[in-house]
Amino acid sequence: MTYDADQAPEPESWLAATEDDRLEAVEAHHRGLTSHAPMPRPRVHAALHLVVETQLASGKPPEVRRALTRLTAGGLSRHEAVHAIGFVIADATRAALEGRRFDAQVFAREVDALTAERWRELSTGE
Repeated sequence: MTYDADQAPEPESWLAATEDDRLEAVEAHHRGLTSHAPMPRPRVHAALHLVVETQLASGKPPEVRRALTRLTAGGLSRHEAVHAIGFVIADATRAALEGRRFDAQVFAREVDALTAERWRELSTGE
């Protein structure tokens, strides 16, 4: 299996692949990027890609597809949009690790609130 964060994987093939194959494909893609800064936790980064791509391929939750469309229309590359959505997923995961209960409605609102401008602020620390 191959993966390119700037191209949507074919949904049926993505969902049919094992999680290990998907994770390896995402990791291989990032290893091949020459302009990508080194990542402190490449496996976690790849896992977030895997979650976002799986949500996109399955269409669940629908807010994720809407966010991808909105973010790319706002000028982000598809890869950057995946990162922005992954940021919201990482926050939800962090909250769960801290013992807070996952709230699908809060998650949906946070994904729906994502904009290209907000992501640029978050990703540059401004």
